[in-house]
Amino acid sequence: MLGQAKKRKGLKKLYNLHAWVGFQLSIIMFVILATGTIATLSNEIDWLIFEELRASEKPLNASPMYTPGEWVALYSALQDAYPNGQILDLYSMGEDYLTYRATLKDTALGNEFVNIDQWTHKITGNVGYLTVQRFFRDFHRYLFMPALPGIIIVCAFAFVLLISLYTGIKTTKNWRTALWRLRLNQGSRIAVSDAHKLSGLWGMWFTLLISVTGIWYLYEFSYQLFDASIEPNGPIIERTNSENNKFNMTLEEFREIVNIAHGVHKDWEITAIYLPATTEQPIEINGVKNNPLLRDRAYRVYLDPTNNTILEVLSPDLIGINANINEYIDPLHFGSFGSIWSKAIWFLFGLMLTAMSVTGVLMTWKRTKSRALTKPQISTLPILVFSGVVFIFWIQRFA
Repeated sequence: MLGQAKKRKGLKKLYNLHAWVGFQLSIIMFVILATGTIATLSNEIDWLIFEELRASEKPLNASPMYTPGEWVALYSALQDAYPNGQILDLYSMGEDYLTYRATLKDTALGNEFVNIDQWTHKITGNVGYLTVQRFFRDFHRYLFMPALPGIIIVCAFAFVLLISLYTGIKTTKNWRTALWRLRLNQGSRIAVSDAHKLSGLWGMWFTLLISVTGIWYLYEFSYQLFDASIEPNGPIIERTNSENNKFNMTLEEFREIVNIAHGVHKDWEITAIYLPATTEQPIEINGVKNNPLLRDRAYRVYLDPTNNTILEVLSPDLIGINANINEYIDPLHFGSFGSIWSKAIWFLFGLMLTAMSVTGVLMTWKRTKSRALTKPQISTLPILVFSGVVFIFWIQRFA
């Protein structure tokens, strides 16, 4: 009897903690979950909004991997369209239905990307830097604040999510029944409770994944606080007596660096090419192999822009365990490893998780009948107020 009473008391404490966390921190949690959910499909939303992002249908005879010759064709098209512009980067947006994108230094462009169809090698148009993707990624990542404290605030809620997961699992009775039960004819309180438990149980794996990857982001950022990085830094080039170090690359020079880089890693596909503004910076070429869980920049080649010699080669097996793990975090956090299908699954479970922050509040409200904001809720509001203030300065970058 004493043991059962102690167990019930312990479960009640866990339930109270679950309810307190879900209710008192619900406002910020909802914002973080909602923006992260939208961010998973933000490129696809941009595809719907901007016709310039819509690539033509991939040809049936297209190579399984994008070839060096096709990169050269894209570069040539950009040079023809912007003869006075300096091409700074050219990269894939990750999906066959999304165009490739380039950034140019050109007075006629201003703050705009150039979008180019990777299958026809024709420029489809320009889109401003401020897109749905940029808005929701930055809002979700650090609430438009500086990285310190923005990233720390957002990542701290990964621990809150983990606490909610643990306390929810421990205090859910008859979970095998709750896993399949949704009673809509017994009042709103029962319906909300069933929906909350149903979403929580089916989404346990997703909640755990988002929590762990969120905590990893905090771990990654902790390195930056000490002027360090999990990711290896690129090579540093030291030039002396350089009067004019502005960098421009001809089409033949571009062809040469792409062919050199393509031969460095066996069976890899180039996904991004970053050209330096000056000769004091290296050329960086990124790509992937056949592991979809890795970021599309897991393999890298750095070249000297003055003579095209290879300065450094990086791959997952050469960068250390921390950096290697880091290459998996983004695809797992945003579900980008399986094209539109995995992103749609992440979006669906993200909606469920976001809805749980609402149903949890409704359950607590129906139990307590509290209509006013509580002290913890009021104390977290300055975070959103500050976020709104710094948003004004954030958006000026895109004006």
